[in-house]
Amino acid sequence: MRQGRLHLGILLLSSFAVTAQLALVQPLVAQFDGGPNVPAGFTFSSGEPIFLSFDIAGFKPEGEEDLKIKLSWECQAFDGAGIALTARQKGDVKADLAPEDKKWRPRVRVELELPQGMPIGAGEIRLSAVDHVGGGKAGLVVPIRTRGLNLAGIDKLQPLRFRFLRGEDSAAPLTVPAYAQGDTVWGRFEIAGYRLGEGNAFQVSYGLEVFRANGESLFRQEEAANESGKSFYPRRYVTGTLSLQLTKDLAPGEYSILLRIRDGVGGQQSESKHSFKVE
Repeated sequence: MRQGRLHLGILLLSSFAVTAQLALVQPLVAQFDGGPNVPAGFTFSSGEPIFLSFDIAGFKPEGEEDLKIKLSWECQAFDGAGIALTARQKGDVKADLAPEDKKWRPRVRVELELPQGMPIGAGEIRLSAVDHVGGGKAGLVVPIRTRGLNLAGIDKLQPLRFRFLRGEDSAAPLTVPAYAQGDTVWGRFEIAGYRLGEGNAFQVSYGLEVFRANGESLFRQEEAANESGKSFYPRRYVTGTLSLQLTKDLAPGEYSILLRIRDGVGGQQSESKHSFKVE
């Protein structure tokens, strides 16, 4: 997984007075750098970046004439179960100020990239800061919501949301999975319930077999695809795609695809049937 990029910016604001206690204020969560705050209820997708910014207020400068500030901060995103979505990011804020700059405060900007395979639900970004001159500490929790699958109760290997598609890039599933002779049958699904190894390693593969309505096998592919990897966040599901080229002389009727999924880490297997029609 590509690590999120880190951007630290110092923005001196004169419109707010320094408070007596260190605080993290004015958090802003955006979809793109410099963008507006996302609306209430907005959901972030797997692999999507979060652009977060916040002010550090209430710090104590060092010195009388040539003022110096020495701050540090940390930031990390978590899912609803408290599992870290991203690695911890941290940085320092050091600046020289003039006496008339006492009302200024720094603004921190961070980019966090969400991982693949997140479940749907609530999450949060946990922020903290330390004033190394005044000794103050502050924390703030910024809520977020993630878009994904509802994985409640999924405890064994299985396909989820199998849908037949008209084309490879189609987003909407076919209400009636019917194809013409010579068409390509497209299917998409998610695989969940596999086991994770050391370093959140996973390894899943799947094959397929096509049957006529009378049970006669027409085609078999032991391994159509294989996906494996490791990630910081425990990836909860992967997306699978299959395609089947129909011959132009294939008899109209009912057909079914037997999907066979294998979990290389957990040693599990799963079979499911998915029917379509040739007209």
